[in-house]
Parts: sequence; C-alpha cells; structure tokens
Amino acid sequence: MTDQVEFGLGKGKVFPHQKARSLLHPVRRLIQSPQALVRWIGLRGDETVLELGCGPGYFSIALRDATPRGRLVLFDLQPEMLSMAVERTGSRSGLAAVTGNAVALPFAAGAFDLVFIAAVLGEVPDRLACLQEVRRTLRPGGRLVVNEVRGDPDYIKAADLDRLCGEAGLRLLRRRRGRLRWTTVAEFAPD
Repeated sequence: MTDQVEFGLGKGKVFPHQKARSLLHPVRRLIQSPQALVRWIGLRGDETVLELGCGPGYFSIALRDATPRGRLVLFDLQPEMLSMAVERTGSRSGLAAVTGNAVALPFAAGAFDLVFIAAVLGEVPDRLACLQEVRRTLRPGGRLVVNEVRGDPDYIKAADLDRLCGEAGLRLLRRRRGRLRWTTVAEFAPD
C-alpha cells in the first residue's frame, strides 16, 4: 500500500520515517502540548482510541496515559514510525500497533470511541475516503478529533476540514484555536 504514496517533505507527500525524530523536538511543545490537547479531549479513561497516523508517537504517551482502563491503537502507514511510537509508549495491556492505509482501515464498524488525527489528514491522497472510514469505525456517540498545525505543508483550513467532514457524515461539535493561533483542534461526531 505504500507504493501508492509519495514520501518527502513537500505538499502532498507523506512525511518520511527517516526524518521522524524531528517531530519529537522539545520546541514543538511550545506550540502543541500533547497533555493539554488530550485534556481538552476529555477522555474518561476507559475508551477505545485510534491514533490514526501516530508517527513516532508524539501524542501517543498522552493518549496512553489518558486511557488506563481503555484500549489505544497506534496506526501508521510506515512500520518504522510504528516501531518508534511503540518504543516511546512502552508495552501495556490494551495497547496495539497496526500498519495500514488510512483509506482502508482494517477495523470493524463501530470499533472506536475516539479517532485522533494530528497533522496527517493533509498527507492522505483521498481525504474524503479516509474520513468515511473514520466515520465507519466510530461507535454511536463516538468522536473524531483533528489537530492541524499552521506551517505544515499539508495544513487543512478549518472551512475545508468542516466541508470534508460534512461530506463524510460528521458534524462539528466544537473547535479550539491554540497558542498564537498556530494549532486548531476540531471535534466531530457522526450525524
């Protein structure tokens, strides 16, 4: 499935695993705090969460810590990214790592309480198909949380994200603009 995508640092390319360590730079926390973002999501601790496009695990530790009685599935196109994320989060029951393509999620319908996507959706060639798959895998009452970062070559504007989510059968529940308006987080639910 990775032969259908182009890896690189430009617009429309999948961020290559060879550069993954740069995503873990401590300065990133000034713009995008994993703990603050996960607090905003408001997890109870027993949910089943899919981190779609987990990369090297920048948000994974905060999601793991917020779901001590739940299940966290780390999902990425690149096995090398998954290996880094698993190494960072450590092993625990309820933690799984799955390699795959975001437009053909290998999960049952209604499998997740929450799907979390951070700065990845713009790299997916067919964003609508990805969001339709997300909607399919959400349980009734489930939520999608999308975090976008200005400066990312694949940044998706709020209006474009809202339109895409609407076409996929998801409606906006709330939105938060981050520090210095560099990050935007939006929460969606199935119609």
